[in-house]
Amino acid sequence: MIMKILKKIGFVLALLPLLANAQSDPKISQHLLTQTHYNPAVTGSTWMGNITLLGRHQFMGFEGAPTTALLNFDVLAPTINSGFGLSVQYDKYGPINSYNAMVNYAYHIGIGDNQTLSLGLGAGVQMRQYDATGNIYENPDDPISYYDQDTHIAPDVNFGIQYSLQNWVIGASITHLQRYFMKDDLRFPNVNYYAYTRYRFELGRYWNITPGIAVHYDNVTVNEEVNLLVEYTKAIWFGASYRMSNELKPQSVVPMIGFNITDYVKLGYAYEYNLTDLAQYNTGTHELMLTFRFKTRSNTYKTPRFAEW
Repeated sequence: MIMKILKKIGFVLALLPLLANAQSDPKISQHLLTQTHYNPAVTGSTWMGNITLLGRHQFMGFEGAPTTALLNFDVLAPTINSGFGLSVQYDKYGPINSYNAMVNYAYHIGIGDNQTLSLGLGAGVQMRQYDATGNIYENPDDPISYYDQDTHIAPDVNFGIQYSLQNWVIGASITHLQRYFMKDDLRFPNVNYYAYTRYRFELGRYWNITPGIAVHYDNVTVNEEVNLLVEYTKAIWFGASYRMSNELKPQSVVPMIGFNITDYVKLGYAYEYNLTDLAQYNTGTHELMLTFRFKTRSNTYKTPRFAEW
């Protein structure tokens, strides 16, 4: 019994740096395969429409560990060079439940052969619920115990840009822009900044290899990531990401694998193994992604050919 209590205390102490970053966006392992929730410029950037469902359970083995669910939808309207989409996100972090719903729009500008500049805007609403009814207080008369439940709603705005060639992509985005005008409100996430780039090498008819770099800053921590995806015959992909934080300190390694079950259904799985002190208190993070694709009305578009990856 004593060892169990000590283990929980150790887990909480190891978790303190993450609690300081509770105002950050949830971290998704397979974010390069479903980006519209943090960069609306990606909306409608492929020939086909996409519906992606993603579930993430962090720090398996501990009750109350972070849990994230994500729904992304986007489709290209070729006659007006525009993409339209919807992103809905749920995140539970201890006593905090967060809900976020965004409508996304992107305008794609053809600037040359196989080159596209995309500008995106997302607008929606976010809700945060604080529910500490399950907390145990040493002093029942502690004033904080009177604030067991609370709900707050606020608008939400994202902006992004992406430049695409046939095999190269570079992009950047800002989420929660409205926080520039809500500086004293600590109930909602900070402004978050993203930047990424990746290049696809085509090796013969059957293999594609795509290395990439991504950086995320949440006004507290700089998170860096290098990743590599390998695709075989457009039917299976596998790879890994290596994540770091401030001063390039190791955070986690993320192997992943996925399958194109059909031309219209994709299934992906990622396992994140923590490289910090948290590793001794949990069995890792599991993430499952399912994508449905569908054809749009026409195969002839005014915009250049977008990268199908």
